[in-house]
Amino acid sequence: MSYQEAKELAELRHTLRQRLMTQDVAGARDALARLRVIAGADVELRAEYERWSFRFELLAAQPAGALWAA
Repeated sequence: MSYQEAKELAELRHTLRQRLMTQDVAGARDALARLRVIAGADVELRAEYERWSFRFELLAAQPAGALWAA
């Protein structure tokens, strides 16, 4: 992986973390799509994509604010 690819991957991870913390499912779609493209046939990156995707699927299925309500 080149420096450019590693930097882009780090930026995508940062974006996904921000979107998760703000519960912004719609805002995560572009980053998830790009992560899937970058992952390609790489098994580890593909698994990372699946984990991120699952998190946002769960978030989308919850009523607004339900995950942080006590």
